[in-house]
Amino acid sequence: MHKPHFLYQSFGLVTILQIIVLSINASAEIKHDYGTYPVPPAPPLPAAGGTIIDPTFGTTIMRLTDANDGPDCINSYSYWPTFNVNSTRLLVYSGTVPLLYRFDPGNFKILEKVVWNTPTPIGGTTRWDDAIWSGTDPDVIYAHDNIGMHLWSYNVATKTYVLIADFTSQYNPGDYLWQMSKDIKHDNVFGFTRRDAAYNVVGYLVWKRDANLVTYNVNTSQLDEVQVDKSGRYLVVKTGQQGAGAIEVQVVDLKSLAVENLTDNGPDYAPGHSDNGNKVIIGADNWNNQVTYRTLANPHSFYPLINYGEDWTQDYHVSMLANNEKWVLLSSYSGTSGTPAGPFHDEIYQVATDGSGAVRRVAHHFSIYGGDYYASPRADISRDQHFVAFTSNWGVEGGRKDVFVLKIP
Repeated sequence: MHKPHFLYQSFGLVTILQIIVLSINASAEIKHDYGTYPVPPAPPLPAAGGTIIDPTFGTTIMRLTDANDGPDCINSYSYWPTFNVNSTRLLVYSGTVPLLYRFDPGNFKILEKVVWNTPTPIGGTTRWDDAIWSGTDPDVIYAHDNIGMHLWSYNVATKTYVLIADFTSQYNPGDYLWQMSKDIKHDNVFGFTRRDAAYNVVGYLVWKRDANLVTYNVNTSQLDEVQVDKSGRYLVVKTGQQGAGAIEVQVVDLKSLAVENLTDNGPDYAPGHSDNGNKVIIGADNWNNQVTYRTLANPHSFYPLINYGEDWTQDYHVSMLANNEKWVLLSSYSGTSGTPAGPFHDEIYQVATDGSGAVRRVAHHFSIYGGDYYASPRADISRDQHFVAFTSNWGVEGGRKDVFVLKIP
C-alpha cells in the first residue's frame, strides 16, 4: 500500500535467524541486534566543543555549535557533505552565515571557526547548502553564486575563488542554479537543477569540466532534483511524481545517454529518499516499507537491505558519502510526535549493503521533529566513515537546533 510522505519509511521485524546471527556478531562498542531501545531523556548539553556520551549506545557526541554561533544551527543534508575529503574541515550554517571549521579528527577537537562571508570577485555570495567539498583537495569547496549561473571553487585556507564555469549566456536572463551535485572523486561531472527568475523549476543540466561542455540538458518543470553518482557515469533524476504507475525516478547513463524509467510502485519500486554510491543507489521502497540496493547499470533489479514490517511511523534519510560502501548510514525520525517506541526509532545507524541484514546501531539523535523539517537529523557521514554530522533540538520540540558530530567507534 502506498503511504503519505511522512509515513513512507519505518521499522519492524526480522527473522529469528537474523536475530541469532546478529547477536553472535555483536560487539561491545556498537549494538548489532534489532531490539527496541527507547529514547532516554536527553543528557545535559555542554558548551560548543564539549562532548556527551550516548547513554544507550556509549558513543561520543560533540556539540559543534551553541547560542554563541547565532540562531538555529544546522547541517545541510544527508548527501551534501559536512566533512571535507580527510575530515579536517567542516561546513555548517549558523542561521545567518555559513561557518567553516578546522577539525582535528585524531583528537576529536575543533581547532578554529571562521565565518564564510567572502564575496566572489564579481560580487555576490555563494550558496552554502549544496556546496560540495573537493574530492582531491582538502582546502577546496565548490559552490555556485546568487547572481547569474557561475560555478566557483573556493580555497578556505587562502580565502580565494576561482571561476570554474559560467552558464549565464547559455540560458534565459534571470535563470539560476539550484541543488548542485557532482562526482565525488574527480570534481569533473557536475549536475544542477535550473530555475527561472520567478523561482520555477525549468530544467536540469550536466556539465563536464574536462570538456568544458554541457553534455546533457533537459527543459522540464516536472522535477524534484538530480543527483550525479560518485563515479560521474550516471545521473539520477527525481521527477517528483508519485503514485501507481508514475515514473518517480529516471536513471541516465551519461556515456550512452540511455534513460531507464523506474515506476513508483511495482515492478520497480523506485527509491524514494536515497543516495548514490559508486554506480549504485540505495533508497526507500515506499510500498513495501524497506530499503533497497540496486546498481545504476541495471536499475530495474534490486534486493532489500532491511525491511520494517508494519511499523510505518518513522521517516529517514540516507547517506552514502563514505568511501567504504559496505555500509549505508540511515537517520530516522518520527513524522509526528508521540509515536510508540520501536526498533531504530529516532536513531542514527548503519545497515550492511550486502543484503545480510547486519546493522550497527550508533546513537540516538534526541531531536523531536514536531513538523519542523530542519529538526530532522539529516545525518551525513564522513568519507573515512569515522564521523557523522547531524542536527538536533536535543529533546525540546520547537527548541534551539544545533549541529553535533558523532564519533563512530
